Amino acid sequence: MKRIGDEIDGSGSQVKPPLGSPPNESCGQSPVPGNGDNRGGIIGDRGVNTQRLSTDDALTYLMEVKRTFQDQRDKYDMFLEVMNDFKEQRIHTSGLIARVKELLKGHNNLILGFNTFLPKGYEITLDNED
Repeated sequence: MKRIGDEIDGSGSQVKPPLGSPPNESCGQSPVPGNGDNRGGIIGDRGVNTQRLSTDDALTYLMEVKRTFQDQRDKYDMFLEVMNDFKEQRIHTSGLIARVKELLKGHNNLILGFNTFLPKGYEITLDNED
């Protein structure tokens, strides 16, 4: 059985890496802000999102994902698995973006809302067909 993300994003998704980023992009910079102390923080450690985000921001987003997929618990669980894979450095930022875009397909508000948590220079863009 194939898991989402086993193939490189074939949906035509556009991932915008930071200009001048090395070919070996970083992985494991948490898309969920803060360090658990409820004071928030800037995502990752390399010139990332300039907006300060709080743990409440992340929890609010997660609750919205959970509410959206309340009748599809497996999708919500897969979303959490993707977040954990990224945190544990099993996937890079571009893999995270591809998997999130596929999981949240048809829910453009959630896809675009996820951009808030991406490192500076990365953005999920929607194609005309999305």
